[in-house]
Amino acid sequence: MPVIAMEVKTAQNHPNADALRLYSFAAPGWEPVQIVANSENIYEVGDIVAIALTDSVLKDGTKIKPVKLRGVYSFGMALGKVEAEIGTDLSAIYCQETVARSAILQTWPSIELLYNLRRSLEAVGETPKITYRAKVKLDGTNGGIQIFTDGRVAVQSRSQIISTENDNLGFANWVNQNIEFFSRLASSEHTTIFGEWCGKGIQKRTAISQIDRKIFAAFAIQFGGVDGKLAKLEIRPDKIAEFLPKHPDIFVLPFYGEPFVLDFGDREQLASVVDSLNQAVDTVEKVDPWVKETFGIEGIGEGLVMFPESGELTERLSYAELLFKAKGEKHQVVKTKAPVQIDPEVAQSIDDFVNLFVTTARLEQAVTAVGCDRFEMPQIGAFLQWFMTDVQKESVAELEAAQLSWKDVNKALMKSAREWYQEKAKSL
Repeated sequence: MPVIAMEVKTAQNHPNADALRLYSFAAPGWEPVQIVANSENIYEVGDIVAIALTDSVLKDGTKIKPVKLRGVYSFGMALGKVEAEIGTDLSAIYCQETVARSAILQTWPSIELLYNLRRSLEAVGETPKITYRAKVKLDGTNGGIQIFTDGRVAVQSRSQIISTENDNLGFANWVNQNIEFFSRLASSEHTTIFGEWCGKGIQKRTAISQIDRKIFAAFAIQFGGVDGKLAKLEIRPDKIAEFLPKHPDIFVLPFYGEPFVLDFGDREQLASVVDSLNQAVDTVEKVDPWVKETFGIEGIGEGLVMFPESGELTERLSYAELLFKAKGEKHQVVKTKAPVQIDPEVAQSIDDFVNLFVTTARLEQAVTAVGCDRFEMPQIGAFLQWFMTDVQKESVAELEAAQLSWKDVNKALMKSAREWYQEKAKSL
């Protein structure tokens, strides 16, 4: 997360925006980096420029994150030409002081529904043909294990770094008990193992909650993503299994079913494959096939997550944008007619919109996210804040389809969610 003096290797106009320029920068010991910058400062090949790499925090508080600008990825910020040797670390000049090598949350991306993915691709004029593989979606809590190159280990929930004193359903304590196992996995690259912490005492709705203990089911490994290194993902089950030694409480989620192709430029082909996907989600919801095969327990499943097929490590930012999920009826946070749809539901009124988004699954997700499962009234504010933020983030397509604004629906949404929480509080 430093600012480094880097040399301009290529410079050209942005293909989709006259006011933007596209550059590549390089310096010894650092991976080449692509950056989109505005045309206020024009850089030429050979110029030396201060480059704030991803995860830098500038002195004004600006946090540098990978972004997509008019369809092109940018992995840093150009801060201006400098009189310094290539490769000079300029962090002391440009960055806030931080604890050296402190753990930075490596967030697993938020995964969209298919119609939101299709809408995003259409917005930038892309109609790719993509081969996907599915993995069963387990009903637990998202967890990550970071392994530093020096063997130190950090633990995270979906939203924060956690510890045994600030735990998430015992996940940090379990990692701490197995600290030597994970420390031995240290390599030349910062590594984050993403998975679902699930099993006994975590959620109550699906087959995985009926097993006799808690387990960690890994579904992806990230390499890099810190100190200016691009994050790359490994999603192939066989490669994940090669990285992880055998452990009685660690499992690698396999692919489910056969590969399938989605042609985003062919609506008829999409509709045909969507029918098959809905049948697959229905099958998984009736009986989770992985839990049945692995633990001999029959019970409902949550749904599927679709991963673009890849024969190698993939650059995380572009890859993550192509993931999509499909939950069975009992777990849907949006009350769609089918788990997988090409188009969003069209609410005919504000009440219809509220019914779409105020679902039991989303309400319970909010409770879990903010830890207010005892339904104490002082916690209702945190519950409502999380719930409303989540709905606003995920309802853009539905608002547009219904020709409604957030201002039109927010009071009705909050009223419905508040009444649900209050009823739960009374019943306890």
